[in-house]
Amino acid sequence: MKKRVTYLAIALTTECNYKCFYCKRGGESISKEKETISFSDIKKIITNAHEIGITNFRITGGEPTSVPYFGKLIEYIMKFKDTKIRINTNGFKILEYLDVLRKYKARIDIVFSVDSISEYVEGVHFPKYLSKEVIRITKLLRSNGLSIRYNIVVTRLNQSEVRSLVLKAIDELDVNVKLLDLNKFSEYFGYSNKVSGEAAYKLWEELFISMSNFYDFLSEISNYSESEWTTQLISKGNGIPMSCYFRGNNWIQVKDSTRGAKYSEYCISNCLLYKTGNCQEGVFSLFLSSNMVLHLSGCKNTSLQYNLNGEEGWQIKRAFENLMELFK
Repeated sequence: MKKRVTYLAIALTTECNYKCFYCKRGGESISKEKETISFSDIKKIITNAHEIGITNFRITGGEPTSVPYFGKLIEYIMKFKDTKIRINTNGFKILEYLDVLRKYKARIDIVFSVDSISEYVEGVHFPKYLSKEVIRITKLLRSNGLSIRYNIVVTRLNQSEVRSLVLKAIDELDVNVKLLDLNKFSEYFGYSNKVSGEAAYKLWEELFISMSNFYDFLSEISNYSESEWTTQLISKGNGIPMSCYFRGNNWIQVKDSTRGAKYSEYCISNCLLYKTGNCQEGVFSLFLSSNMVLHLSGCKNTSLQYNLNGEEGWQIKRAFENLMELFK
């Protein structure tokens, strides 16, 4: 069977040293419990995933560098000669792993979450701002040949800082940038207290701003652009189509959910979340959450979730193949 998916995202843990107002308990994981995948379990998943054609792995959380076996995990994935890794991090402890990152620099991308230049914007705390420490870490990693990208989650609060942050990232720090609009969750940490349900949706409406507000700016500063572009790790035609603007040797990718998303026939025919307009991502990538549940990235449909706890290799492969069918 021809495999069209070679990309797996893994939330190693729900633990994080930050609580950003636009994030939720568990981070990218569907689990809200405090938990971390064991090293033995994650090795089993990676081995079986690789055997059926998965070669690109995105490591996220929570904060993945907080996991004690993080360095050993990089080494384990890299023992397969055709693999690549993307690491989503806030930079916490990343320099502790500089030796292993430098060793495999040609096959590793590092993505920092950096949302503002200032620590406080309109009175709201932005933990992931462009601090002197983030700049120092960025320069050190770049000087060691590592590819860096800044992810900027754009809201009404930090929109005034986006233009300056983009230019500083590209022109002064030599990093790529991805602009993302705000994901619609049923729960957020909020400014001071967790909000959920209708309060969460109201907060999303208050904070959401369309990426179309930045297209003129991006056109002005770029040499050229493409309306649908992706990095080599992910194939075109999945999820939200992303445009890209090129400036010198760097680029700014834009994830604009108002452009719609690509869905499978199964989603269109069977998913209530799709029919009620509550699926923002579309069919995008495979995702393993911290509770060892395999699902589609951003997908809340429980009928498309596979609990891999205690499963044998053939059962793990079957779960992957079942989800891969949705990408056809």
